[in-house]
Amino acid sequence: MRARIPLVGLAIAACTSACVGSGDLPAQVSGQIVGDDESPIGPGLVLIERGKVHEGSYQTGALIGPDGRWTAKLSEGGTWGLHLFYNETYTYLPVEITIDDHQQVVLSSTQVAWGSWMDLTGQPTWPDQPADANLIRMPFDDNLDDNPSIKSVNMAYRGQDLLDITLDVDDPNGDLSRMILAYDPATHNGFALSPPGPPDAQGNYPNGIYTLTVFVEDVHVPGQSKWYFIVSDNLCNNSPISVVTMPSR
Repeated sequence: MRARIPLVGLAIAACTSACVGSGDLPAQVSGQIVGDDESPIGPGLVLIERGKVHEGSYQTGALIGPDGRWTAKLSEGGTWGLHLFYNETYTYLPVEITIDDHQQVVLSSTQVAWGSWMDLTGQPTWPDQPADANLIRMPFDDNLDDNPSIKSVNMAYRGQDLLDITLDVDDPNGDLSRMILAYDPATHNGFALSPPGPPDAQGNYPNGIYTLTVFVEDVHVPGQSKWYFIVSDNLCNNSPISVVTMPSR
């Protein structure tokens, strides 16, 4: 989305993180998301990429609980791009943080002037952030007609060790981003699926079948382990979160 929405980068730069602990613990980030009235909202999904937001490789993620709280362990310090999704109102927020090895942080946000968002995209303005910097207020999407969708998810085993995953993705505006994403809670791994073709000159990815192949690990329980999927377009409109149980062998 960076090529289409340069103001997102400015908004992310205004978001900060606060240290709440260090030592020999793994690097970790946590937070709580709220709605317009600052009441906690959930459940939802966090996908995290290593590197600058919209430019890194997806590595991990977390589930947002009904109380809006979530925690994700990071493999190391450095720069990480966080993507927060709340299912019920199709809200999405990208945030970039930089932390040290072993640092424990609570995601926090300064007051951000979101008013230019409407002028740039025609979407509702993103809200001012709460006075309590430990709360992250999610923007609200009141126009669902231009949202992408996951038409179907298919999982099939290839031998004993591999699982092939395909998503049939459609966007009515034809402006999909590269954020066709999957999260595996059993391993805490996050993934960006491979597209059916390259993006066009404007950075829009094609509708169609997106693919991912993963190893089936001991922590997976066929017939029980669940996967989470979300897709987003270049104007930060996202699909509902799809939850799919791994098939039995």
